[in-house]
Amino acid sequence: MKSSGFVFIRLSLYLLAGILLGFSIWVDLVLSLLISMGFLLLFFIAYHRSTKPVFPDNFFGILTFLLIASLGFTAVQLRQPENISSHYTNFELEDGQILKAEVSEELKPNQYSSRYIIEARSLQTTNKSFKLTGKILLSINKNPEKLIILRPGDVLLLPFKPENVKPPSNPFMFSYKDYLEGLKIHRQLQLTSSEVEVHSYNKSLHSYSRSLRRDLIGKVRKHDFSQNELAVFQALILGQRSDLNDELYKDYSAAGAVHILAISGLHIGILLLILNWLLQPLKRSRSGKFAGLLLSLLILWAFAILTGLQPSVVRAVTMFSFLAVGLNLRRKTGAFNSLALSFFFLLLIDPYYILQVGFQLSYLAVFSILLIQPKLYKLVNIDDKFLDYFWKLSSVSIAAQIGVLPLSIYYFHQFPGLFLLTNLFILPFLGVLLISGIVVLALAYFGYLPDLFVRIFNEMLAGMNWIVTEIASQKQFVLSNIDLDLYHMMALYVVLAGLLMFWQKASFRNSTVLLIGIIFLQLSSIATRISNPSAEVMIMHRYKTSGITFKENDHLLVATSTSEAPQLIDYIRERKIKRLERKAIEKAYTTPRGLLYVQSDSIILPELEISPELLLLRNSPKINFERLLMNSKPKQVIADGSNYPYLVKKWKETARNKKIPFHATAEKGAYILK
Repeated sequence: MKSSGFVFIRLSLYLLAGILLGFSIWVDLVLSLLISMGFLLLFFIAYHRSTKPVFPDNFFGILTFLLIASLGFTAVQLRQPENISSHYTNFELEDGQILKAEVSEELKPNQYSSRYIIEARSLQTTNKSFKLTGKILLSINKNPEKLIILRPGDVLLLPFKPENVKPPSNPFMFSYKDYLEGLKIHRQLQLTSSEVEVHSYNKSLHSYSRSLRRDLIGKVRKHDFSQNELAVFQALILGQRSDLNDELYKDYSAAGAVHILAISGLHIGILLLILNWLLQPLKRSRSGKFAGLLLSLLILWAFAILTGLQPSVVRAVTMFSFLAVGLNLRRKTGAFNSLALSFFFLLLIDPYYILQVGFQLSYLAVFSILLIQPKLYKLVNIDDKFLDYFWKLSSVSIAAQIGVLPLSIYYFHQFPGLFLLTNLFILPFLGVLLISGIVVLALAYFGYLPDLFVRIFNEMLAGMNWIVTEIASQKQFVLSNIDLDLYHMMALYVVLAGLLMFWQKASFRNSTVLLIGIIFLQLSSIATRISNPSAEVMIMHRYKTSGITFKENDHLLVATSTSEAPQLIDYIRERKIKRLERKAIEKAYTTPRGLLYVQSDSIILPELEISPELLLLRNSPKINFERLLMNSKPKQVIADGSNYPYLVKKWKETARNKKIPFHATAEKGAYILK
């Protein structure tokens, strides 16, 4: 098949290259636009030149790549806060500033606060008002005396005192800061309910959609659903996961069924298949085929509105809208090009989508199904229709898993070994659950939901939960804490591409791609070993307690004041630790930088002939800190998370006056010596 048949795949890869470069390099917006305009001019010259038979070279192809890549690069720069003059990060803080913002999304609350994503609208001072843009994470402390519940569309007046989101305190832990930046959220507001004033309500399609979802959830809750079944119902049909308890969510994750709890391409794809089957009679004529396609798209977008127009649902519906058009064309490359066109379209609208795990996994899964499933299905010929149906489901599940496996392990470090069994039990009935759930929602909304329907649907959900829980209980099949870094993940995809190309056709070119992937994989292993320090000392940040680690090759000694150290799980995996030893914290240690002295009580360090290089303060010792510094003369002072914040603040000021470097792990994270 000629590569020209996959033109949109190539253009999407060009755009992706430019977007990734755009996130790596910041360039002034004017310069970025000038570069794109320059490539556009050269592109037209190259196009005119390519029409002349006397110039049969690749100049036009190279300029096409540069133009599309520059388009992706500029799309990123257009959305960088530094290039948006009205973005709130470009305004200086002053006392008395009031932020007007609109609630765009309600997040799952935690134990201490309710959380929302808000969109800045304007900044009001005593004299004037400025237009403001940008997303902010709003946390409102829970107060039983004044409980405030916000809804999407509420316009708020708030004191403008944004804070930076802290990076992870210890190495290799999940970075909530990076996660939020992928959602274009760069600051947070932590307020009390008395500081939040609801100014008005903004009526829009988005706020109407979220209000409709809230009303539907409220009406469903009036009926006699069990707690876990109601939580899964809300997640499965409406994308509302805030009521899911952690234990049930972990069971779905361990069973390889967590994708069911988030409305994604799987749900939209199943709905599209059901709609195609129901509307089959319309497709007997050309006009009926068009009407069926249009009706399918309208129903898919109506479902998106029903679920609150969540970004993940909008992306999935957009993807399958393009895919439905491509399949309707009945061309061999139609589905691939339609998928690539939706990818191109979405990234051009918002390049930040590429930073979101759900977006990456959805496209990889669908692309893998289109590419691998037909070949996989043909490997086994089954005459029995019932068994053939389950083999077809299995081939779809395996194809999707092959495509997302490296990326999934890279992000989650876990592989559910019984994913195929889970999907065989659940996927055949997921369409029934979706349609039944939508019917239940409609009946509940209009007040005509019979108790019999509630009991039947509740038992269906309970059955699915029981299957998932039973499969998840087989712990020996859940491979967890798997180590896979970025370069290994990329190398595995090159190897996978080479294997698929070689499977398609055994040629020198395809063999070369496979060989390059294997070499890349080996080089990644070498680079990982080189980057892993043979010796490392770390003073961890642990809330209200202390921990010091000493790494020597694959051995880790943990000096700790408690028996548990959950912050070390990621560190042990990434540093390839095989032997772990725990001991109580001692008074002094020898480190690559010299003597580390631990001050943990009120006994002042005696004057020593050799002053310690590092002084660690823990357990809020009652000491004369200034005299301690005079006696010990340390080169560096570290205060860990076991100290009271007010003491750390006083020590920091004293150390600054003495011109001694001070490291508070609560502010700067773990202190590491390599």
